[in-house]
Amino acid sequence: MNSGNADVAGWATLAPAKVNLDLRMRGLRGDGYHLLSTVLQAVALADRVILRRRPGDFGLECDTPGVPLDRRNLAWRGAEAMAAALDVPLEGYQLRLEKHVPAEAGLGGGSADAVAAARLVAAAAGRVVTRDQVAEVVRPLGADVAFFAWGGTMRGEGIGDALTPLPDHPPGQVLLVRPPFGVSTRDAYRWYDEAPAVPDAGGAGAFTNDLQRPVAARHPEIEAIVARLGAGGARLAAMSGSGSACFGVFSPDVDLAALEVGWPEGTRIWRTHLLSRAAYEEATRCVPLA
Repeated sequence: MNSGNADVAGWATLAPAKVNLDLRMRGLRGDGYHLLSTVLQAVALADRVILRRRPGDFGLECDTPGVPLDRRNLAWRGAEAMAAALDVPLEGYQLRLEKHVPAEAGLGGGSADAVAAARLVAAAAGRVVTRDQVAEVVRPLGADVAFFAWGGTMRGEGIGDALTPLPDHPPGQVLLVRPPFGVSTRDAYRWYDEAPAVPDAGGAGAFTNDLQRPVAARHPEIEAIVARLGAGGARLAAMSGSGSACFGVFSPDVDLAALEVGWPEGTRIWRTHLLSRAAYEEATRCVPLA
């Protein structure tokens, strides 16, 4: 690859997380994938992803122990996908992940990293790609991956991959709370399939997450977190995606100090905020490194 600037040592960008403001199960597709309707919302909590020049083969490093450093990592595959789409090599570059978004939390950290890596490869190659083009390149990597090409607020249907832009959600603070355990997506959907069917709890204009009940049946901490966020003044509180992280969306003027303390040992807390589509685009610019 050639950035067109010999003084550029690499490129950096942010990979913001998401929450699911709404998630409703709509049955099964013929191949066994779950059909759903969801509202995806970008938040400012983000990983930092860096692509630097270095001699030798392409590689991946991460500041968090236990993260796969090969093709099992979606960031690696995002870089590969863009390199293949642009017909450029990855040799001579090192990808680095500085993780802030936790794994197995329902926040889309791996998917966000994949899109960030793809954008960095395009920047290093000196190519201008639109967000629509990025979405098409990364779409095969996972149902929610393409969302991170655009950010903001979007509706996802089908298996979550049929995306429609929505008006920006009203501005708000977000408190993310992750209990001292993760939940794999596979387990969450299996628990949903095993649970007795219940009527749709959300009416018109209401928000719900159909995965929250079966996950909370195994992990009652989920309901306790959501209840505390709601009692603390959240205009919306729920588990995000398949969990285990929960979130509360608060008006900008609410004091969250009392809600940031007093949680069980091992619980992690982040105060962040919703990102409009314009703010997401600004946050995810690829910045050259000297």
